[in-house]
Amino acid sequence: MKGYICLILFSFLFSILAVAKQDEPPKIGDSAPEFILQDTEEKLYNLKKLRGKMVFLIMGNRKIRKEDDKWALAFHNEYKENEKITAFIIGDLRSVPAFIPKRFVLSQLKKKPPPLPFLLDWKGNIHQAYHTEKKKPNLYLISSEGKLIYHRKANFSDENFVELKKKIDTNLKLTP
Repeated sequence: MKGYICLILFSFLFSILAVAKQDEPPKIGDSAPEFILQDTEEKLYNLKKLRGKMVFLIMGNRKIRKEDDKWALAFHNEYKENEKITAFIIGDLRSVPAFIPKRFVLSQLKKKPPPLPFLLDWKGNIHQAYHTEKKKPNLYLISSEGKLIYHRKANFSDENFVELKKKIDTNLKLTP
């Protein structure tokens, strides 16, 4: 009987710890949460297949799209010729009302495309995995090995971009 009680208590504690671990945002040095998402042209992007390159993610929703685009434009202007790094905007589309057809949303995104591929997170699963904030762009830099090496929640400014650029340039020197 004591064995059963101990087993039940151990199982209960283990399940609580497992749930608590899932609620923690990823930390610098952790493996980046994987994703497979489509862009507005229905091309699939798989984070695992991008190993060997650094990946810069700009994550946001429709309310902060202008800020996302500022980050994307600055990144594109600085690194468009560099084969060792790629970048994406990942749009959290959970806030799009259900009565609006997806093809309408896609047509609106195609009218004014951002400077980087725009990946569609319709259910918000990727934003939940990264624990993003809704009011500011969430920036993640992923090493060529798939580890998180930079994270910031910030609107675009020259100072913030210089900070990001230093991190990218330092890590590009280490990328074969």
